[in-house]
Amino acid sequence: MSRATLAWGVYALVAAALAVLGIGHWVWAVTLRGPVTYGEGAVAHAAILARDRLEYTAGAHFADVPTLFNAANYPPLYFHLAGIGDPFVTGRVISVLSTLFVAGAIAWRARPAGWLVALTLGMAWLGSVPVLQWGSAVKPDLLALGLTVAAVVALDGAKPRHALSGALFGFAALAKPTALLPAAVVLLFVARRQPLAAARAAVALVIAALATAFATHGPEGGALTHVIDWNALPWRLELAAPLVLIALAVLIVPIVTIAVTRPSTTVVTAYAAGAVGVLLLGGREGATINYFLDLSAAIALALAGRAPLLGRSGVYPIAAIAQAAIALVLLNPFGVLPLRSVATGAWGDPDRIAVVARVKGTLLVEDSGLLLANGREPLFDDIFLWSRNRARTAGRFDAFVEGDRVLDAVRAGAFDAVISEVDLEQVESIGGFEAQRWHPDLVAAVRERYVLRERVLPTTPGPARGPLYVYARR
Repeated sequence: MSRATLAWGVYALVAAALAVLGIGHWVWAVTLRGPVTYGEGAVAHAAILARDRLEYTAGAHFADVPTLFNAANYPPLYFHLAGIGDPFVTGRVISVLSTLFVAGAIAWRARPAGWLVALTLGMAWLGSVPVLQWGSAVKPDLLALGLTVAAVVALDGAKPRHALSGALFGFAALAKPTALLPAAVVLLFVARRQPLAAARAAVALVIAALATAFATHGPEGGALTHVIDWNALPWRLELAAPLVLIALAVLIVPIVTIAVTRPSTTVVTAYAAGAVGVLLLGGREGATINYFLDLSAAIALALAGRAPLLGRSGVYPIAAIAQAAIALVLLNPFGVLPLRSVATGAWGDPDRIAVVARVKGTLLVEDSGLLLANGREPLFDDIFLWSRNRARTAGRFDAFVEGDRVLDAVRAGAFDAVISEVDLEQVESIGGFEAQRWHPDLVAAVRERYVLRERVLPTTPGPARGPLYVYARR
């Protein structure tokens, strides 16, 4: 056995272990039938409302009480697919299948190097950050990623299928709008040599997007408010810079490898360029490591194209193992190490569902998915998006009527209890994402009308698992 084969064999074992770690957690998350990360609740709520095409309707409801604020801030495709069944099951399965498809596409592109190298590269992506934490998320990210990779693969061959690729890009954009950036770069790349083919792809993109929009929701103004207006959150360099640094820290080995192996210019190169643009969009408030999912997939596809060369050396697999160790320490997926990660997205304590279950009445819960997991209606399903729009529209008298509507309800004691993941007496000093979620006006309204009744500690402590704070009406 050569040294290269031995090194790739060791790398395969490490990659397989990480992939099994991820898949095991994803299967468990499907069986949980509840949220594991913040933000899934609002998406699951929108998926339920989408059954009646009410996801973008102000005051929508599936019970007898209208909602105060429902944050359907994505295009309709994922909502309508996830809403076919329990969103915490169907939505997760869609994400997991999309993730597995991307890993399969990476392995398929690497197949000229042999089964060992090809499978290892596919498993390595599957067990990488941020895929581990986001691979089963009840979010449209992985569906958009799978469709985007499928569109790139459709162009990456001796007989490119331009119309199919354009249609897939159109579907991806109707899952998550950021997919339009890689689509634009890829189609511009095609247009350099085949302008008519690029035009066919662009037409197919528009047709697929319009057909999906009409089939799922139709031309209704509320969708523009939710998807465009409420998503117009500020972009700041100080938010983008840390995300770029994290991406470099966990992707530097494959990036350097591509740079020193004399990369060719292909449609995958164009995808990678568009993916860099998606990463830079991560400077907006609320963005986290999911903004380099596209970049990780594009780099993995590029590595797969160089697989025959990489497979002849033991240098890359050893360096990649070291890279995986750095990513584990830095981002600590699933809390496998007794360390805090430098990014958001860590999975929460599943016992939070039971805590919310025993608090009766109408509740305002920071993670609204905990209500949905108990079969209860969240009247206010995304504190973060509400808070950022409250801040964005401060001092203006247009648009965001939901701001005062929520505050009036809290001040009137419309909720029997408020359950937060942070001590609202300390939220200003804590800062970070918690401060972004809890606008000072909302904190003041809760503290004026409610008092802390209980602090519930997690039953399975971990670096990302804090207590829940239950506030009762005064």
